[in-house]
Amino acid sequence: MHIQQLKDKPPSFLAALVFLTLVPLYYVSYQYRLTHPYGGHEPARDNVFSSTDFVRDWLSTHVVSPFNPSALATYCNRTEWRPNLVFNLENANGGIGNVRGNTLDFLFFAIEAGASIILPGRATRSQEDISNVWAARAPFDSFFDEEWFMYNMAHSCPQMSIYKPEKHHKMVAPLPGNYLPHSRRIDSDVGNTKQAYLTHLSAWLADNPSFSAENLTLVNLERTLWDIDTRSLPMGFRRNFGQLLRINPTIRRLAGIVVLNLALTFRHNINPTAPIPRQAFYGAHLRTEADAQGAGWLNDAYSNFSAQTDAYIAQALHHKLKTIYVATGNSSDLERFRTKAATHRPPLNITSKFDLLPPNEAAALRELTWDQQALVDYEVLQRCSVFSGIVKSSFSYNVAMTRGQVLEDEGRVVDPWAVMHSEEGVAFDDGVSRILGRDGWHEQRIPRGMWP
Repeated sequence: MHIQQLKDKPPSFLAALVFLTLVPLYYVSYQYRLTHPYGGHEPARDNVFSSTDFVRDWLSTHVVSPFNPSALATYCNRTEWRPNLVFNLENANGGIGNVRGNTLDFLFFAIEAGASIILPGRATRSQEDISNVWAARAPFDSFFDEEWFMYNMAHSCPQMSIYKPEKHHKMVAPLPGNYLPHSRRIDSDVGNTKQAYLTHLSAWLADNPSFSAENLTLVNLERTLWDIDTRSLPMGFRRNFGQLLRINPTIRRLAGIVVLNLALTFRHNINPTAPIPRQAFYGAHLRTEADAQGAGWLNDAYSNFSAQTDAYIAQALHHKLKTIYVATGNSSDLERFRTKAATHRPPLNITSKFDLLPPNEAAALRELTWDQQALVDYEVLQRCSVFSGIVKSSFSYNVAMTRGQVLEDEGRVVDPWAVMHSEEGVAFDDGVSRILGRDGWHEQRIPRGMWP
């Protein structure tokens, strides 16, 4: 059609022509992004590998990748910094789910206040009574990659000083009492703004007779958990902030060996560079340990041993996955699950980290604490094909929410909470992760408060 002929057409015709031209282009672009997502994630593929190459490639791949610090740098550049104000997180505690949440909340509150920090440690769990989470103390690197954290904070947020006192060092005495930051959950109250938090902090400092803005001031912050509306923040900040905390690389290496031996044992073609490999293995968090039982979690009809294992088997079969990697600290229930799965036709393979580590690596794993051993499971479950856990477990929700970021990066439009209206006893399902049970507090706090 000639230019003059187009000019003679009515505006409605031209609008329809533009629409019919752009829609196919948009569709093709959308389909391309599903298979070539931002960040360079590629779909799983058949992979012939050597053991060394596999573990190296697996360790070089992270679920949320690449890490982009620019949004963090922008946030830090907009902060008014107070060099004499130092925050200390005195009482982070629990497993990786809670400690990760405590630490990220603490770091965010420090950035907004313009404060420096003492590199946060955590309380540790008693090996004899795992419900006692206040037995001793452990440093930052007992869970997290300290070198990665320090490097990225130095380059993204150089205004923040990070102190790491040794035992023989003396810090100034903290101000009396622990400071509980004003909530930043603006989804629950529009008044929970940054300015409201800073006003609250200034008032708390001013009310303390020992405080002087000219002197170095140490403030112990009371731990918070998911007390920031992360979805009210810039998307790039929310996506990348949680990635400041990577698991200690020595522990991650054990997880890489576990996945390698899973692939070899069950003849799965697992691409170690795929954040979430397709059609490889199912991951289940079997949360039936003594502390969960003591807290009453197993009284829930959707969270007892039978309910969890029935659901995991059903989902594995639904997704045509014959191998279930089970994360649990309850060895007797692991064996019960193994026996139960063997009765199915076709039988399902139940395996765990201790099944898949050679003797020397298994011995190294046994030297770790209960919560450190769980970090191996945490890493493996983030990289399974399909995952399931229970709603009252912050460990399970952390895995699911981090994996969900991959879907966002790939441009998929998924409503993981729609399942609450279509199935009974399921709180979350985005196609690659599923959370069993219902719990109002966790469902209210986690979706907007947890950092992926």
